[in-house]
Amino acid sequence: MGIYAVESLKELAEQLVDEGLYGDIPENLTYYIDFDAIARDLSVEYTETSIAGGRYVYACR
Repeated sequence: MGIYAVESLKELAEQLVDEGLYGDIPENLTYYIDFDAIARDLSVEYTETSIAGGRYVYACR
């Protein structure tokens, strides 16, 4: 949890998958991941904002 300098929750979802939060996923399977669905799930605990022209996502709990 924290503050992420990303454009959207979808971009955060992609970053978290890349960082291994969802386990070790072979690259050829990442094409089948529904990042929009992960972003919707993340929206329960995260929110998006703009500060001084930058886009950020942060944990709101």
